[in-house]
Amino acid sequence: MIFLSVLGKMFKLGIHPDPITFNALINGLCNEGKIKEAVELFNEMGKRGHEPNVISYNTIINGLFKSGNRNMAVHVFKKMEQNGCKPNVVTYNTIIDNLCKNMLVNDAMEFLSEMLDRGIAPNVVTYNSIVHGFCNLGQLNEATRLFKEMGGRDVMPDTVSFTIFVDGLCKEGMVSEAWCVFETMPEKGVEPNIYTYNALMDGYCIQRQIIEARKVFEIMVRKGCAPFVHSYNILINGFCKSRMMDEAKSLLAEMCEKELTPDTVTYSTLMQGLCHVGRPQESLNLFKEMCSNGLLPNLVTYSILLDGFWKHGHLDEALKLLQSMQEKKLEPDIVFYTNILVEGMFIAGKLEVAKELFSKLFVDGIRPTVHTYSVMIKGLLKEGLSDEAYRLFSKMEDDGFMPDSCSYNVIIQGFLQIRDSSTAVRLIDEMVAGKGFSADSTTFQMLLDLESHDEIISRFMRGSSRGRKMK
Repeated sequence: MIFLSVLGKMFKLGIHPDPITFNALINGLCNEGKIKEAVELFNEMGKRGHEPNVISYNTIINGLFKSGNRNMAVHVFKKMEQNGCKPNVVTYNTIIDNLCKNMLVNDAMEFLSEMLDRGIAPNVVTYNSIVHGFCNLGQLNEATRLFKEMGGRDVMPDTVSFTIFVDGLCKEGMVSEAWCVFETMPEKGVEPNIYTYNALMDGYCIQRQIIEARKVFEIMVRKGCAPFVHSYNILINGFCKSRMMDEAKSLLAEMCEKELTPDTVTYSTLMQGLCHVGRPQESLNLFKEMCSNGLLPNLVTYSILLDGFWKHGHLDEALKLLQSMQEKKLEPDIVFYTNILVEGMFIAGKLEVAKELFSKLFVDGIRPTVHTYSVMIKGLLKEGLSDEAYRLFSKMEDDGFMPDSCSYNVIIQGFLQIRDSSTAVRLIDEMVAGKGFSADSTTFQMLLDLESHDEIISRFMRGSSRGRKMK
C-alpha cells in the first residue's frame, strides 16, 4: 500500500501527479501483484484529469494478464480505442506474449492478423512469442512457417529467435534439424549464447547422443562462451542416463577445478545415476559431500537416496536417512509418502509400519491418491493378505476415490497369483464391462498362462465377450 500512501500524501500537499507518476505507481502495484489497487489507480487517473495513455494501458493490460484476469485484459484493450488511445506494437506484443504463455496460440494469431490489417508492423518480439507458443504446443510446422515468414517481413531473427526454434526442435526429437538451424546462425550474423548451446546439448542428451552433446559443449567453450552450472547439469544428466557414471563424476571434478559451485540438482542427478547402476554407497558419499558444502538436501534428494537404498536392500542406511530427514523437519508430500515411504516399507518387509504410515496420512490431513491405494493394495497382496487388500479396494470408493485401470489390474493380478480365479474373473468383468478399462499386458499374460490348466479362466477366455476382447 506504500504507493497509494505516497499518492495520498501528494494530494494532501496539493501536488498533482502527472501521467508519468501515475504510470510508475500502476507499474509498481502490478509488479507487487496488487492488481485490484492498480486498476483503482488506473481509473483514478481519468477522475484526476489525466486520460490514461498508451503506456498506462500497456501496463494495466500486462498486469491483468499476469494476475490471471485474461478476459478483463482483453476488455481493457477493447476500451482503449473507444477512449481515443491507439494501441501500438508493445500493446499487441503484450497481449500476444501472454496468450502464448497460456497456450492460446490461435488467439494470438488472430491478434497478429489484426496488427497487420491495421498497418502495425510486428517486430522480432512478436514473432518470438508466437514461435515459442507453437514450439511449446509441439506444432513445429507452424513454428517453422512463422520462423521463415520473419525474413519475408524484414524482421531479422535474433539469438532469442534461434534459441527458441532450436529448443523446440530438440524437444520434439528433431535434433539433426536443430543442428542445421544452429549452423545457419553465423551466416545470418547471429551469435549463439549459453542458452542456445544448452538447448542443443539437452536435445542430444535426450536422444542419448552423449558424444554429440559433449562436442557441443566443447564448441561452446572454444567460442569463449563460459558454461554455467546448468550447462554441466545437462551434460551430467546425459551421462547418467547413458549409465556412464565415471564420466559424469569427472564432470563434477571439472566443475570444482573451474571454481563452479555444483548445486542441489548436480548432486541429485549424480546420486540418482549411481543408484540406478547399483552404487548406492557412492551416492551416500556424494550426499555427505553435498551437505558438507553447505547445500541443503530437499525432498527430491531424499527420495532418490531412499529409493536407491530400499531397492538395493540397504535397509539400515535407509532408516537412518529417514530419521535424518525427520530431524531436519522436512515435511513429506503425498508423492514422497506413497512412492518412497509406504512402498519402501513394503520392500523392506515392514508391513505394520506401511499400514501405520497409510493411516497417519488421514491424521496428518494429507489427502492420499488413487495411486496411494494401489501401492497399499499391491503391498498387502504381496504379504498374502488378499482379504485385507480386497477390503481396502472396496473402501476406496467410500473414501471418495474411484479405482482406475491400474488399481483394477493390481488387484486382479494379486488374485490370479493366489489362484483365486472366481474373484479375479468377477473383477475383470467389473473392470471391462462396468468401468470401461482394459487388462494390461501383465494381466493378459497371466490369464494366458493359466488358461490351459484353470477351468474357470479357460471357460472365461473361451466364452466371455470380455475374454475375447482382451485377446
